[in-house]
This record gives sequence, structure tokens and C-alpha cells, in this order.
Amino acid sequence: MIIKRYIGNTMQDAMAQVKADLGSDAIILNTRRIRKKGLVSWFTKPLIEVTAAADNDIIGFSNREINHNVVTRDTARDDYSYYKFEKKVDAMEEMIKKLVTEFGRDLDKGSSKTFGENQAYFDILISNEVNQKYAIEIMEKATELYTGRNLEFSQCFEQVILDYLGEDVQPIEVTPGQRKIVLFVGPTGVGKTTTLAKLAAGFAIEDGKKVGLITSDTYRIAAVDQLRVYAEILGIPMSVIYSPKDISGALEEHKDRDIILIDTAGRSIKDESHEKEIKEIIEYGNIHDIYLVISANSSYQGCLDILNSYEFLGEYKLIFTKIDEITTYGSIINCKLISRRPLSYITTGQNVPVDIEIANIHKIKDLLMGSKGL
Repeated sequence: MIIKRYIGNTMQDAMAQVKADLGSDAIILNTRRIRKKGLVSWFTKPLIEVTAAADNDIIGFSNREINHNVVTRDTARDDYSYYKFEKKVDAMEEMIKKLVTEFGRDLDKGSSKTFGENQAYFDILISNEVNQKYAIEIMEKATELYTGRNLEFSQCFEQVILDYLGEDVQPIEVTPGQRKIVLFVGPTGVGKTTTLAKLAAGFAIEDGKKVGLITSDTYRIAAVDQLRVYAEILGIPMSVIYSPKDISGALEEHKDRDIILIDTAGRSIKDESHEKEIKEIIEYGNIHDIYLVISANSSYQGCLDILNSYEFLGEYKLIFTKIDEITTYGSIINCKLISRRPLSYITTGQNVPVDIEIANIHKIKDLLMGSKGL
């Protein structure tokens, strides 16, 4: 299959290029208006861009392929039109088959995998929405550990789950005499502000630390007020910044604090300006720790999209929220294996500054196995 882009002054011009290069059986995939680069382009008529595709076998078709036994002009034209239509249908069918083959290739891998008398363990992973490739990998490692050893398969399975969740739980640690600056990031609606408030309450009330709050979330309606209410209840000072460069001044206001927690706006994962803003906050703020907050009810594709969009962070740790709102726990394993980053905290979705705990991998393992009956 050949896919090409053509640019013309008019649609007729672009289509003529398509026909001359790919033939009249080419399939139009997309059309749009574009402008040349530079200021002058805004005072000129936009160009037309056409993206077209054709199968290699169709290119080069000519009238010689028509049945020349048909002698009348009208019947020849009808025959030719029918032939073109038939060819286009065949070409579209072929392209669809190729697309389905490509997208389905990964899904088909291991889809018929069975594990005999231990199939129930595999089914538990799948029913918990653990991605299939990870479920197969876990089962294969558990089977390998089980083979030739005097252990129950359940023990091997649990051990592999714990290994995959990782022992490298890394909560926020505050060293006496050293100020800790912590940044919280994540998409809209995952509960960053509430999680930050819960952590602030823990450090202030339970640990007796001097806590400072900073927010850059001036995009969401009432976001600043929400955090200010928490700060007033806890008796904690709070600062608002309107650009990343303001972070230096805000940090100076909290120079006597043991730990400073920085809230950021939840933005679309497709918002490139959000990435730039976060990078600048990290640069100007001399951030010590970064925590990516993810809702536990995220789908596998959702986890993948979030983690890919925050890949620019480099080193970070994971916090899972809304653990009380789910009945399947595969998203935690999925995110852990995709990101290869340590877990830190799990928290409920309750909108109060309580109910947050250091991630307990044994608890997550028990939830995973117990939620569906093992």
C-alpha cells in the first residue's frame, strides 16, 4: 500500500496530482487547508492538502484492462465505471484487512494460552483487568518457580505478584534540618489536591512537621479556594503562583518550613503547554521529589496514555487514589510494570484530609487475589 500527500492551489489541482500519480482508483484519506510558513502566507489564499492511498497492484491500471469486445461508447463507459468501483471496493477491503491485521497482531498473542489446573489464577488476573501480556508473563514466571520445587503453586503465584509490585515502596521522607520540596502532578480529576491535603495533615498533625503549601492550579474554578480551606483548617501557610518563575518567591515565603507540598493543575494529557509549565516549575523550584497521581479506576489504555504523557518527568514515584471506588486492582500492576517506578501511597476518594497510607504491596496482593475469589 502506498500513502502520499499532495498539495495544490485548489482542490482540482491536488486531485489532478493524485490521479496522475496514483491513478483514478486512489482512495482519499484526508483533505485540509494549509498555509505556507511566514507572515506573508496570512495574506494569501490557503493551499489544499490531500492525503491519498492506493494499493501497489492497482497503480498502473489503464484502459487496456477493459474488455475491448464491448464496442459502444456508452457500454464501454458503464463497464469502465463499474470496473473502477469494483477495484476501489477491493482496495478498501484490502486496506481494512491490513489495518485489522496490524492492530490485532498484539492482541492475538497468547490469547489461546492455557495453564491447565492453574488456569483459575490466570483468570483472576484477567478479571482484575491486568493486561493480558503481563498476566501471561506472571503465570509463566510462577510456573517456572513452581516447577521442580516443593512449593504450592499459590505460593509461587503470590511471590511473583509481590516481585512485580516491588519492594521499593518510597514514601516522602523528611530529614531533620533539611527542607523537603515535593511536587504533585497528574491529569484532571485524579484527586491531587485532596491527596496533597491528606499528606499535609499527616505531616502536620501526626509528625509535628512545619508544612507549607503552594499551588499553581489557577485554571480550575475554586481550586485555590479548595486548598485554602484545607490550609486554614490545618493552620498551614499557603501561597499561590501564577507562572513557574513565581515559584522562587513562594519558596522564600516558606523558608522556615520542614516540607513544602506543591499542587499543580490537572490538564489534558494532550496539552503540550502543561508539559512546559511542569518542566519550568521543576527547574525553578529545585524540586526534590515528584509524585505522579493516578486514579486506581484508570483503564489499561488510560494508564498507558498518562504514563506516556508524563514520561518527560524522568524520575518520579506513583500514588494511587480512589482505591475505595474500584472492584478490580489490575491498574496498579499495569502502571507499575509500564512505568517501572516505585509505589508510594494509596488513598481513598473521600474528600477529607484522612485515609492515606504508605502503599502496602501485601495488601494490594491480597485485594487482587481476594477480589475474585482466590
